[in-house]
Amino acid sequence: MNGESCLQHAYESILQGDFEAAADWFERAIEAEPDNASYYYKGSISLARNGRLAQAVAYASRAVQMSPEDPVYSFHLRTLRAKVRMRDAESLLSQTPPNTAQAIEALREAVKLDPLAGEAQLLLGIAYHFGGDYEQSLAALVSAQQLNPQLEEAGRLLQQVRTERRRQWKQCYSTTTRRRNR
Repeated sequence: MNGESCLQHAYESILQGDFEAAADWFERAIEAEPDNASYYYKGSISLARNGRLAQAVAYASRAVQMSPEDPVYSFHLRTLRAKVRMRDAESLLSQTPPNTAQAIEALREAVKLDPLAGEAQLLLGIAYHFGGDYEQSLAALVSAQQLNPQLEEAGRLLQQVRTERRRQWKQCYSTTTRRRNR
């Protein structure tokens, strides 16, 4: 089989919702025509949808190596790397206790790689909130909401962080006021 017919089988598999079979067909297309950067790129998209990020990044990297002037391939690789960093951050935040410092670092990198990733901003807001940095949390959550108004979690957390910040200010203010009135 040639690469083009394998590609057709891959698309048929996608239309049937069988992303695992599609990934296999993309792999066969690459084996048939290993110098075709578009096969690596298209295979990478399918692998990413299938949750196989490491292999998707490898395919996307290969596409960029083969065709470094193609901005679509470079953009795709950056967004995949951002997803990997977001996944890393989620893992760090789910630890007991959460490793907020490393998660924040990973999420900052994700935002640099993909500035339009509202989910990365949402996670960054959560990480800052865990770390007690309400100002940075608010900034990230507002950005998440602006990037993706459908992120209901961002709106809910935004209200929660604002409430906690007000409570913190009241405690600081009431403590200093009481001392002055005595």
